[in-house]
Parts: sequence; C-alpha cells; structure tokens
Amino acid sequence: MEQAEKAIEAFVKAGDNRDVAALHSILHPGFQNIQDGFFDERGIFVFSKSDYIELILTKQFGGSPRSWVINNIKQSDNMAIAQVTLESPFLIFHSLIICIRDNGYWKIINNTPNIKVK
Repeated sequence: MEQAEKAIEAFVKAGDNRDVAALHSILHPGFQNIQDGFFDERGIFVFSKSDYIELILTKQFGGSPRSWVINNIKQSDNMAIAQVTLESPFLIFHSLIICIRDNGYWKIINNTPNIKVK
C-alpha cells in the first residue's frame, strides 16, 4: 500500500507545482479526470491525460499548494482505491483516486474530485 500512497503523493505534488514531466510519469496512459462542473460550467466533464496536462500547462489547474490526507485506502494485488481530501486556500477537494500497478510501477488511472469553493 505504501507504493500506491507514494503515487498519490507524487500526483498531488505534480499538480500543485505544475510539474508536467512528473505528471507524464505518474499518470497512466488511460488516465481520466471526471468531475461534476468546470468552474462556472455545469455538468460532467471527463478529461484525458493529455487534456489534464493541457489544463495544467494553461494554468487552469494546479499551481496552488494543498494540504492533503488519505482518509481511506483499499488495495488488491494491482489496484488501490483511495478517498483523499485536499485543501488549498480557496478550494476543498474530496477525491476518489484509483491507482494501478502497471509493469511494476504504480500509476494514477482515475481522479474523481468533488470540488467545493471555501
């Protein structure tokens, strides 16, 4: 479980620091970010790995350090599902993060945040 937790930490820090190289490394090629709402827009939004990285590059996502805690994590052989709370000065994220072990390396394959403005 420790390796999955390290993958989650790497994902969070890469987003906070807008570290695109780290995101390329930690995100699985099939990564999806699924969220209900996108700033002022309503509805379900699904972002691929390339979409997510583009949102980081254009500074629509990331760049604000967050405190975070893993509230719960369950792991099978090659998959870990974590409930994570992240908090920035402006937003609170209640996220479901799914990691998979791919060729011996833990990768983030899904992030489903519920985002609230403080």
